[in-house]
Amino acid sequence: MNKRFISTLLITFFFALPAQATPLVADLSNYRIAMDAGFNGERLFLFGARNDNGDIVVVIRGPQKNFLMRKKESIGGIWVNSDRMKFFNVPDFYAMASSKPLSDIEQSGLFKRLGIGEDNILTVPTDAKSQAAFPEFSQAFLNHQYARKLYTKDAGSVSFMGETLFKTTLEFPDDIPPGNYTAEIYLISDGEVVGMQSTPITVIKTGLDAFLYGSAHKYPALYGISAILLALSAGWTAGKLFERT
Repeated sequence: MNKRFISTLLITFFFALPAQATPLVADLSNYRIAMDAGFNGERLFLFGARNDNGDIVVVIRGPQKNFLMRKKESIGGIWVNSDRMKFFNVPDFYAMASSKPLSDIEQSGLFKRLGIGEDNILTVPTDAKSQAAFPEFSQAFLNHQYARKLYTKDAGSVSFMGETLFKTTLEFPDDIPPGNYTAEIYLISDGEVVGMQSTPITVIKTGLDAFLYGSAHKYPALYGISAILLALSAGWTAGKLFERT
């Protein structure tokens, strides 16, 4: 999708707005991402118009999961789990884009309430012991997601065309988890949300990948036995071929 097409799409989108337009209207180039054996990532285009002054912040959240982080320590030369911390209902994928750096946007605690920014995703425990260990475990979790390329350290850029139209590009890596995603678009002015829109995105597996993924989750025991039998069969076949040679 080239720049000329995006520009035409944005202009058409702008003139299609109703006379009594809301403070913020946005749309995506696609709402569905299909993952097959040859999937190597996806790029979606988000475009929209603001009808009020303010900064644009886009947040992409993936399927929510519970995570258990363990800390290992060496005791007598043996590595053992010494401590652990659970994080509940955390997005397995998280990405952002904004019209200016988040630190330059007046928000007065707004980002914390809305879970905008990696530092505001995880809930701080209530007990004193867990609070003391929280910074170490939360950073370990973020590093884990960064290594998987499911979280991005730097927010993307939202660019304006004039004072009203805006656009940005959303990048999805090749190993994104399937499930339901949301694209949240905020218009923020003077530390308050003056406009907001939430758009769903569906990520699904297709073809053989979908069959294997579904089998592994619906029938884990049968899937495990089948995998073992397949591995034994492959080993036996390889052994027979080597005997002949």
